[in-house]
Amino acid sequence: MSIQSMAGIIDQIHFQARELSGLSQPDRAEGTTAASHTPFSDLLINSINSMNQAQNMAKDQSQAFMKGSSDIGLNDVMVSLQKSSLTLNLGIQVRNKLVSAYQEIMGMSL
Repeated sequence: MSIQSMAGIIDQIHFQARELSGLSQPDRAEGTTAASHTPFSDLLINSINSMNQAQNMAKDQSQAFMKGSSDIGLNDVMVSLQKSSLTLNLGIQVRNKLVSAYQEIMGMSL
């Protein structure tokens, strides 16, 4: 993967993080964002709820498409399934990083 595509992915992650926290632009005056004032547990719960909503929406759309609903197209179903798959994979990767960081911290000697 090239550095440019990695930078694009990182930009998308930052954009989604700002969107989830209700910000359109970071607060440049203080050098921090409002997300830094939000407890980590709230961010984690919001992210899990967002993943759950994406999974439920994909399931509902696919079931409606299979029942023959005329207002849902196959492309909409496929896009929502891909979004839910990506959010789940992102959640798994974040969990793996958190577990790895926790194990590393627990392995440190004082």
